[in-house]
Parts: sequence; structure tokens; C-alpha cells
Amino acid sequence: MRKNFYLILICFCITISYSQKKELKLAERNIKSEDYSAAKQNIQLAEKLASQMDAKTTIKYHYLKGVANYANGGSNIEESSVALENLNKAIDLESTSSTKVYTPKAKELRIAMLNRFVEDSKKSLEQEDYKSAYLNLEMSYRVSPNDTLYLYNAALVATENKDFDQALSFYNELIDLDFTGITTNYYATEKATGEDQLFASPDQRKLFIKAGTHENPIDLELESVEMNVLRSMAAIYKNNKDYESSLSFIEKAKNIDENDINIVLLESNIRWEMGDVESYEKLITKALEIEPENADLHFNLGVISSDKGDVDKAMSHYNKAIETDSTYTKAYLNAAALVLKKEESIIEEMNSLGTSNADYNRYDELKIVREDLYNSAIPYLESVYELDNNNLSAVRTLRNIYSAIDDMDNYNKFKAIAEDIESKID
Repeated sequence: MRKNFYLILICFCITISYSQKKELKLAERNIKSEDYSAAKQNIQLAEKLASQMDAKTTIKYHYLKGVANYANGGSNIEESSVALENLNKAIDLESTSSTKVYTPKAKELRIAMLNRFVEDSKKSLEQEDYKSAYLNLEMSYRVSPNDTLYLYNAALVATENKDFDQALSFYNELIDLDFTGITTNYYATEKATGEDQLFASPDQRKLFIKAGTHENPIDLELESVEMNVLRSMAAIYKNNKDYESSLSFIEKAKNIDENDINIVLLESNIRWEMGDVESYEKLITKALEIEPENADLHFNLGVISSDKGDVDKAMSHYNKAIETDSTYTKAYLNAAALVLKKEESIIEEMNSLGTSNADYNRYDELKIVREDLYNSAIPYLESVYELDNNNLSAVRTLRNIYSAIDDMDNYNKFKAIAEDIESKID
């Protein structure tokens, strides 16, 4: 009885082994005839008995699964990922074997995959299909993990496509790898075309130079992009309103360069959105020390100073913005508004005066002061009109000012302009 049981068990194991090898053999034939769908079906049948496979069969199974899923370049991203996973598994399992049957073929296929993903990413970028581009760039990195620039570029393109969660995933992976982007590119000039060609390594370049097809080897070292990674992550977290995470990456970036203008401005925007006006003002002031001719920064400080009631400081910044950029319409408008705001106290005092001779004299004095205000606001407002002929606010204010100072020619001019603009709006 026991002998019969052992015999049945042996026959059962032989049957399983035969069935596995049969399916894999069929899959192999399917692959040769490029019937990858049938190959995957046979591999799936063999997979049900995967736990019973011997070492050699397991390696073959993973290799064939990789080839079938890649389908000679006809795979989508998901299928390509399955293919790469199984090719890597086959190489890993065969690494302890003295005879490498599938490793050379798997490595050769990985090279073909890398070339395809790189080429597909380029085509997708040209067609502005950014999602396809970053997925192919990611796969390029998965095939060649030493080439971390593929993952970095995938993060950049994902950000461009506003796929911020995906971009963050890529950036976090780069940080875990201590990625800096510092690398050396190896170039040599192709004699036939006269163009510089990039090589994967100095040894590869040396072979081409030795063959006589290339000359003039040049090594170019790329600068660190670590600051860009940290800044991009901070910007994405800011976009997600996760200010705490954003500021944590800004602090890391400041450890590299605390005077990086983009980091200073990014933090200033975060502080503003958080309602921390004091910190915002300090950061904008620091940014101006770095870029003293930045008209936007002067304008922003003008707004802050005006809100705080520091009119002289506000006017100084608005005038500096105009001096730096003579087309800065908002600076002209805000400067004119600041000048005309002084009219409020003048009118208030005029209305409070009585009928005595002293009051009449004071009224005449205030009238002159008010006219001086109007005359000092006019150049700002006329500059706005020259830059933007349809700025109704500036035109109406000029009309009213010229009416107040009895300049009827200019009053009629800007009255007509205002009516023309208003008719177009209606």
C-alpha cells in the first residue's frame, strides 16, 4: 500500500513537471511566432503550478514572462513594468548559477527597452503628451537605476503636467537616493558628421575613438540640481496648502544657499498666504537686497507700507518701481491714489471752516494745496493713460481733476475719452 502511494506521488510530480514544461515550451513557440497573447496565456497556465517548479524552470518562466509582456516593444507601460520585473527576477535567480542561459538575453532586452522608453519620452514631449513622457522617463530609470537623471526629468515633466502627487513621489524617491544631479557627461566628436556625441561611459567612448570614428574627447560636469529639487517640493506643498511641509523643505534649501532669490520669494509668498505680514515684509526686503532693481518687489513693499500708513515709504517704493520699469501701470495708479488720498484731510478742514476773514484766508490756502496735489497726481495718471488707453479709472480721475482745476480743454478731452470707453463697455 505504501509503495503504491509513493508511486502515485512520483507520477503526480512528474505530471506536474511535464505540464509546466509543456506550457512554457508552447509559450516559447508563441514568442518565436510573435503571438504574445497566446504566450501570456500559456505562461499563466504554468504560473498556477509555480510553487512546484525547479530552479531552472523558474528562471525560464520569469524570462519568458518578461519577453511575452514586453511583446517586442508592443507593450503598454503596465505590461512593460511586468516585463522588467520578471527579466530582473530571471537575472537575479540565475546570478548564483555558473551557467548563464537567460541572463545575457534578458540584459540585451533591457537595453532595447531602455532605448525604446527614452525615444518614446522624446516623442511624447514633442507632442506635448506630458503624462506619457514622464511615464516613459520613469520606466527609463527603472530599467537603468544608475541613471537618476531620468527620474529627475520625470519629476519635472509630472510637475509641468500638474500631476503634483506623482511629482512628489518622484522627488521623494530622489531625496531617499541622496540625489544631487552632479554627474559627468562624456562626449566625443563624430568624424562623419562633426557633431558631439554623448557616451554612457569613458570606456565606451574610448572604444569608438580607438575604432577611428570619433575624436576630441570632452568631459562636462553637470552642476548640482539639489536646490531645484527642494524648491520644487516646497512649491508643490505650498500649492497643496501644506505650508508646514513646504517650509521644512525651504529650510533645507536655505542650508544650501540662504540667499537664493527663488527660495526667498517662495517663502515670502507662503508667509503672505499664512497672514504673517511682518515676515513677508522682512523677506521682500531681503529679496530687494539680492535684486535691488526688481520692480515687483518695490511695488509689493509699496503696498505693505501703504497699508501700514507709511505714505512716504510707500511713495518711495512706487517711484522706484516706476524708475526700474517705466511701463509699470499699477505703480503709477497706486502712486496717484496715495497722492489723492491726502485730499481727504484737506476737504475735511475746508468743510469745517466758518465765515471769518481768517477762515476765508485759510480756505484759499487749502485750495492752493489741493490744486498742488492734483497737479502732482496728473503725471502719474497720464502715464497710465499713455500705457493703457482703455483704463477707465485713470481717465475718469483725470476728467474730474481737470474739472476741479478749471482746465476745460483737458476736461473736455478726457470727458470725451471716458464716454467713448463707457460706450464700448455698455
